[in-house]
Amino acid sequence: MTSYKEVRILILYDLPMSDTINRKHYIKFRKEILSLGCYLVQYSVYAKVLKNEIYYNSFITKLKQVMPEKGEVRVIKVTEKQYENMIFLSGAQNSHEKKISNKNIVVF
Repeated sequence: MTSYKEVRILILYDLPMSDTINRKHYIKFRKEILSLGCYLVQYSVYAKVLKNEIYYNSFITKLKQVMPEKGEVRVIKVTEKQYENMIFLSGAQNSHEKKISNKNIVVF
């Protein structure tokens, strides 16, 4: 067993789009999470693979800094096994959703 434990996080959000200011906040938030390395799973649901708990905590800190004042943002942390067990009732896995290897990885 290794201490190198990758996880996926899911970011789910529902932000108001009722006026121009709210739409600007929505667009800015979406661009920020993309710049943090997240990929689109489906509308208003983004994901990211993180190396371990330290990267997870760092990501959450960065996410809190770019959150808009209004709306809802949720983060779910799941293991690779849990993510693999996701059932597609409609649609299919996208190109960003590759299985994380079970092999130990050395990072320099």
